Parts: sequence; structure tokens; C-alpha cells
Amino acid sequence: MAKKIKIAIATSHRFKPMGTFSKNYEELLPFEKITLFGGFLPYFYKGTSKFHQKIIRYFFTLISFKNQKKIDELIKNRFKKILKKENIDCVLAEFFYTGASIKKACEELNIPIVCNVLGHDINNTKEYNQYSESYAKLANYNSIVVPVAKNMIPKLKNLGYKDEQIVYSPLGARDEFFEIMPNYSSKVFVAVGRFVKMKSPLSTIKAFNLVLQKHPDAKLFFAGDGVLYNEMVNLIEILNIKNSVEFLGWISQTQQTDLFARSSIFVQHSITTDEGDAEGTPVAIIEASASGLPIVSTKHGGIIDTVINEKTGFLVEENDWQSMAEKMIYLLDNPDKIKEMGKEGRKFISENFSMRKHVETVRKCIEKLT
Repeated sequence: MAKKIKIAIATSHRFKPMGTFSKNYEELLPFEKITLFGGFLPYFYKGTSKFHQKIIRYFFTLISFKNQKKIDELIKNRFKKILKKENIDCVLAEFFYTGASIKKACEELNIPIVCNVLGHDINNTKEYNQYSESYAKLANYNSIVVPVAKNMIPKLKNLGYKDEQIVYSPLGARDEFFEIMPNYSSKVFVAVGRFVKMKSPLSTIKAFNLVLQKHPDAKLFFAGDGVLYNEMVNLIEILNIKNSVEFLGWISQTQQTDLFARSSIFVQHSITTDEGDAEGTPVAIIEASASGLPIVSTKHGGIIDTVINEKTGFLVEENDWQSMAEKMIYLLDNPDKIKEMGKEGRKFISENFSMRKHVETVRKCIEKLT
């Protein structure tokens, strides 16, 4: 009889486990599992009340006399105690810096680590410089890293990871997205994600403004929020297109599937920022393509792995919003192409980037190490 594996899902979220990765791992991985959160080195069980968190944090601060090294040691020991108590066989870290942060504790218990590598982990210059030494140490341990974009692999090799330690697998689309039937005649463009420099929503607005000159009945829906919200609103007012653009705020997964069903084309103008911040593989693009929406985006990060240019969508150069507008207009001028690209995109994602495929890849990684 095969050994029954028990894992700990470690997420760095400070007050509650809220990551997309951890949620799907909890639901779909076939192991006994617990979920821990509380920081880069998580030390609270899922379900721990904020009051109890506050008491523990206060207690640690009190007995350490605000000595950060002492606090770190207390947190590490609490994390170790949980792993030992629960008889954990492997820790699945949601982010690269979480995997690096828990390495010492896991090493003392001889527990292997599997961790995801996202765009922010390895592309942001400040983030990378801060954690690169820890990333490299993890390479010399019993670990597997799961980058979400192929362009991350050379960087991981430079850190010392061997080929057998690197398993490429972006987070995939859940089953419900493959069941969506978009409204291809709606002339509705949709964008989902944070309003940050890396996603360059201002470029999307500029492109859409050109689209309106040819198709004044087109609409653009933004789902999300972020630091660029006010700049986006100001630009829309300056361009006098506020009646054609709608902000939906953060939406639930059910609302997202409803939104995709009302839309015809997904847009996102991802760029590399001056700080070096870049996407890994945007989950929203995978979900939109799984839903049958053609994609208009940029040749950036893992997007080039998930969108087949001129077959499942169009990819333009970063910051070239004029070309983005041309592709958006082309699709509205050729509605049959919208349906064709949407169909091809759904097929491509189904074969290569489903959530079940990603979870199956992670399952194999865990079983390999245990």
C-alpha cells in the first residue's frame, strides 16, 4: 500500500490564506493537507482568528524585547513545531520567497519543499536583490521550483537550480471557464487585474480611445483596483470617453464568469517597468482564453507561451498601444475572426493550461520528493 502523504500549504499572506494557488491546492490536491499563513514564514493555521493572531504576535514581541532576530527564531520554532506535530511530509510554498524563508526550518526536520516562482519573485529588481541569496540556498536543498513562465528558467539555472529541480507549469483555468459562451457580437472589451504599472491600464485606455473613433458603440470593462485608478479615471475624463468605460471593482469568480459571458474580447497591455517588475503568466489571460475570448495583449513574460499570435489572439510590442488599437479594431471589423480565435484559444488552453493539469504537475513534484 502506498504511503499516505500529508502536506503543508504555506502562504505568505499575513492575516489570512487568500492566494489563488493555495485555494486550488486545498481543493484539488489528493493529499491530506493543512494550510498555514502569517508571513514569509507562516505560523498560523487556516481559521486562526485575528484576535488569537494578535495575542501571539504581542506575546512574541514582548518576550523578545523587540529583538527581530529573536522574533524570527520564535516564529521559526513555532512553524517547526506545527510541521512536526502534523507529521508533514512536504511543504508546498505559494511563492518563491516563502519557499526560501522556510528552508532552514524544513532542513532541520528533513522535509522537502516545492514552491511556485511568480513574476514578482524573480523579475522585480528590488525583490530579486533582496532574496537572491536565499533563493540560491534553496537550490542546494531537496526542493523543486515551479516557474509560471518559461523565461524564468535561465534565471533559476543561474541561481544554481538543476534541470530536474525546475518544472514549468503556470496556474491553469478551472473547469467552469471552459463552459462559458461569450457574446461575440457585444463589442465589449474586458480587462481583469490590478491597476499597476506592470499591467499598463493607461495604455489600454489609449488604445480603446482609438477604437471608439471607428466603433463608437464599443465598451470597455475594467475589473480590479489599484494605485493607478485615479490616473485612469482622469485620463478617461480627459479623453471624454467615460460613458464607454466602466469600472467594476474587484469581482468574485462567479461575477468573472458572468462578465466573460457578456464580453467578446480580452485585453491587457503588460509591460516591464523601470524597476524590472514583469508578469509571470497572467492567470486572467488563461481564464479568458479558456472562456473562448480572443486575446489582445503584448509580447511579454509568459503571455507569449499562452497566446498563439494571430491564431488565438494578437500580441504587440510593449508600449505600442497604437498597434494594440489596430488589432482591436481589426477584430471588431471581422466578427468571424473573433469566434475563430476564441475557439482556437479554448482548445489550446484546454490541452495545455487547465487547472487540473497544473495541479497534476504539482502532485507529481510532491510525490517525487517524498
